[in-house]
Amino acid sequence: MKEKVDIVLSGGTVITVDPRRRVYRDGAVALRGADIVAVGKRVDLDGRFEARETRDCRNKLVMPGFVNSHLHFYHTMHRGLAPENLGGWLWSNYVHGKIATILTAEDEVYGGLVVLLETLKSGTTTFLEAGSYNPAAVIEGVSRIGMRGLMGRRSFDQAILGHSMLLEDTDTCLRENEKFLKAYRDGYNGGLIKACVDVVGLGRCTNRLYLESKKMADHYGTTLNLHLAGMTEEVTDTRMKTGYRPVENMYHIGALGSNVVLVHMVHVTDREIRMLKETSTNVVHCPSTALKLNYELSSKGRFPEMLEHGVNVAIGSDAADCSNFADMIRTMYLAAALPKDYRNDAGISCAEDAIEMATINGAKAIGMDKEIGSLEPGKKADVIVINMRRPEWYPNYSEVQNLVYSASGDAVETVYINGRLIMENRRVLTVDENEVMDRCADLGKQVLARSGLQVPGKWPIL
Repeated sequence: MKEKVDIVLSGGTVITVDPRRRVYRDGAVALRGADIVAVGKRVDLDGRFEARETRDCRNKLVMPGFVNSHLHFYHTMHRGLAPENLGGWLWSNYVHGKIATILTAEDEVYGGLVVLLETLKSGTTTFLEAGSYNPAAVIEGVSRIGMRGLMGRRSFDQAILGHSMLLEDTDTCLRENEKFLKAYRDGYNGGLIKACVDVVGLGRCTNRLYLESKKMADHYGTTLNLHLAGMTEEVTDTRMKTGYRPVENMYHIGALGSNVVLVHMVHVTDREIRMLKETSTNVVHCPSTALKLNYELSSKGRFPEMLEHGVNVAIGSDAADCSNFADMIRTMYLAAALPKDYRNDAGISCAEDAIEMATINGAKAIGMDKEIGSLEPGKKADVIVINMRRPEWYPNYSEVQNLVYSASGDAVETVYINGRLIMENRRVLTVDENEVMDRCADLGKQVLARSGLQVPGKWPIL
């Protein structure tokens, strides 16, 4: 007798990202409940399983959902309000000084839902968020979308280069972060969204906050997530205060490790790369922000060298006001294509590297590579289906190259998370997209009015 399963995704090209990195043409994936039961050739699974539902996936790509390893919720309400001639610190001081300080919990919730809709509709099933000012309201408010993720409370205790907006003392940061961890240590919405430790980083944290936050993450078995080594100014300031470069300082105080995620990491030396490898620390590359905010990625970025040395490098879309998009396929394109130019070596990066960074590497960064990040029996059924019956995919010699270099996120048509159908034929089933966008638009008008800002740009808006 055939084994019963709930769903078989049948006949598509299956990119597994399993340990052997197998790609099955005319493949299939069998799902039961929240789990993947089998992955392989369609003819083999047809002989083994009786499915309650069989989905015809011919001319479609079936693969693990993307892990967007860095995004922000509240920044969505800044989108389009920062003058685009501001890079680095000037941009950060502008948006935090003029907009972030006036946002409400509802602004954060709907900003979060909008960016999660955007990244979900381009194939993301799991996210690592960079910290909320109203974390309890936000984790409960965004959870209804049905995505998997980690989020924390945004905190920092040290001013740098004029950035003191929303600063707190160290004890308050630690106390409030632990309060959030205790309340949501087991997650929300059936455990899909869980609490982690977020501190801002970027030179805005004392060594005590870094070290005690690392201890807190260790104690609660979660991730410590922070920005680091993004800009030259941060490197200079950290050396003045500590005598070390940013990664060196974290290594020196004992705040690196396999549960630590460092975001941006453009300004890193070979010595620091060895420290990252030694401590199994994770790195998240946000190429779109590095380009738009002038982080000197092309002259200073060391991401190919990190991968070569065995550092786990994931990718993230970052915020809606500095990357300005949350499409992980566009992000993969930048992660794969940029090093070819800035190293003057077409062979230094490849489409396969980018797919790994968007899937299994992201899962490893948040300690979930045993559960998600690849299509393997026993892992969670976080699966996306991408329509290849589109002009940009033809002639379809290589599904892997077409995905990274030719496609865009709007080719994603179906998303399963934890075995639950979340999006079908590009329609999200868990939330009312129009309600979310309409409410975000209304809140945006209120934010603009409270801020007193004018929408920047060279052309008059009449």
